[in-house]
Amino acid sequence: MKLYSVTMSPFGRTVAIVADELGLTEDIEAVATVVKPTAPNLEFQAKNPLRKIPALETEDGLVLVDSVLIVEYLCARVGDTRMLGRGGPEEWRIRTQYALARGAAECAVGARYETFVRPADKQWDAWEADQMDKIGATLASFEASPPASGGSLTVATIALACLLEYLGFRFPDLGWETKYPGLAAWLKPIAARPSFVATKPT
Repeated sequence: MKLYSVTMSPFGRTVAIVADELGLTEDIEAVATVVKPTAPNLEFQAKNPLRKIPALETEDGLVLVDSVLIVEYLCARVGDTRMLGRGGPEEWRIRTQYALARGAAECAVGARYETFVRPADKQWDAWEADQMDKIGATLASFEASPPASGGSLTVATIALACLLEYLGFRFPDLGWETKYPGLAAWLKPIAARPSFVATKPT
């Protein structure tokens, strides 16, 4: 299989870590793929018309787009039921936490584009502040009730940890660790796992 992504993407990194935790790393070739608004990557567009990363190409040429779909596929491929918490209330709790972490990551990437890609005279400060407010509200909810971190990881745990490290990487002045010390302590043992160390954005 081929995974089109970069570790700077919290969505692509989530998929890479899920693959590692499921024992699939050796079955996947990582293809560094850069996407940027207003600068179409036409070679990648031939694989994914939306030009969004990550995308996973299977051995038979099927290209799966969207990180949620890819995670579902990888879990189904190995018959894993823990990553998504198959069955009962636990599944919906994990999926809800995953959706929250993923949504906050979308806000963070949007804010990054607004401040780094959009020309200064066209930046919308109120919109950026709104994205950061949504991130803060999400982190506050996780500070009060973070995903379980002991034993096998779930996709919710992975997505939240990727979000936190993305914020530290792209928004170092945000200081989320000081504002949410419980999450900072929660992250430390997870960030030390080999799957996280191997994919840490640089």
